Order: sequence, then C-alpha cells, then structure tokens
Amino acid sequence: MSKSNRLIKDSISYAKRIQDAILPPIVHLQEHFPNAFILFKPRDVVSGDFYWFMEKEGKMYVAAVDCTGHGVPGAFMSMIGATLLQQITYKKLRTPGEILDKLNLGVRSALNQRENTSPDSQEDGMDITLCLIDKETHTLQIAAANHVAYLVYDGIIDTIEGDMSAIGGSSAIENPVEFTNHTITYKPGTRLYMFSDGYQDQFGGEHNKKFLGTHFKKLLFESCDLPMDKQAELLDSTFENWKGSLKQIDDVLVVGIELS
Repeated sequence: MSKSNRLIKDSISYAKRIQDAILPPIVHLQEHFPNAFILFKPRDVVSGDFYWFMEKEGKMYVAAVDCTGHGVPGAFMSMIGATLLQQITYKKLRTPGEILDKLNLGVRSALNQRENTSPDSQEDGMDITLCLIDKETHTLQIAAANHVAYLVYDGIIDTIEGDMSAIGGSSAIENPVEFTNHTITYKPGTRLYMFSDGYQDQFGGEHNKKFLGTHFKKLLFESCDLPMDKQAELLDSTFENWKGSLKQIDDVLVVGIELS
C-alpha cells in the first residue's frame, strides 16, 4: 500500500471513530425499551445513514436518518443532521413534525441552499423518520420526510406514510412543506420499525434483483414473533445471504422497538 493510500485509510478510520462517538450507545435506548435493536451496516467505513435518540421530560425521541450519499460525503451530512437534531430538541419539547420543519430550515441554512447560490449542494439533504414515544400515555407521535414506518400489532402491519418531501435539497427550496405529525395510541407490545432504503435496494438473490420493499415488509411481519435480538439476527443473515458475493450498494439501517 502506498503512503498516500495508507494516509487516506488512516484518516477514514479516524473519521469512523468520531462518527461512532456521536452515535448514541444502543444501551441507552434499551434502558427505556429493553426489546429494541439497531441493525447498522455502513457500505463503507463511515456512513450516510445514522440513528439518533434522546430522552427529554420523560419521553423518548428516536430517529432513523438516510443522508445524501455514503462514505465520507454521507458522513459529513450525518454530522450536520445529528448536530441540528440535538440543537433543535435541547431546549424545548417539540412534536416530530415541528422538529422536521426546523431541521429542514437548518439543513438549507447550513448548506447555503436558502439563497440558491451553491448549485453543487442543491440536492444534498436527508430522508428521516422521527418519533416521540410517551410510555405513560402509550402515545406515539411520528413524522417522516420521504420515508415510511411500520407498526405491527394484533396480527396486522400498518404503514405510517411520511410526506413526499426530503429534508433540504432543491424540492425543499421550491416547495417548502409543513411536515405532518401523526399521533397514535398504541398497545404495549406493538412493534415499531424505522429504516433507510439500503436494505430493500440491495441487489442479490438468484436473479440479481433488488430485495424490494414488499419483500422487506413481509420479512418484518413474518418474523415479528421472534425476540427482537433474534429478529435482528435474522434480518442480518437474510441480507447477507441475499447479497451473496455482490457488493453492498448502500448503507443499511433498521431500527426496531417493542413499545411498552
């Protein structure tokens, strides 16, 4: 390996340490929801997908985020996203819809997209699902930008449809939206799944085709009786078996929580 390649590899490895330090430890989520998992598989050393959660006033915020790009560019975007989420939620308890509205403005401002003077950054942004869980009232608030989420309970799987608009990017400039805030009363034992599109977009299988969202949804539903840690193992092994010897094409993130 040449000296320049070694320096690049060392720099990316150090960047991974920084990104890992920013991602909250899953044990903090499991302190509130013991039956929870995070399947996190960066395509490269660092990731454009990231997860985020924090406790505030006895309630728990949880997010699954898919930033533009992967590798180093995606990781830069993830740092912006994680920092903005922390700033937006630090002082005041807000609904997920309100947070996405402010995140949209924050990303546009950070990337100079407001003035539309930086053509190279006009498509940079992120897709996100963000929820606020109140265990005392068994209430789930959820908002999503260009994402969907699934709820599994009583033998059915419900799709929570997000708004068809990303955070940041040219669409946010041309058609700014107020993100929809869904409020749901859940039964304890309900399972919530949030995810990026990396799992379902992976090519593989006998005919080298995408895994697809319908197959992914079916897999989640048919394995929902497994303990959450075993379901995570199944998702991981199914992905690897599907991918086989092919290259992973994108970052993969799946967050599963059994609500209590």
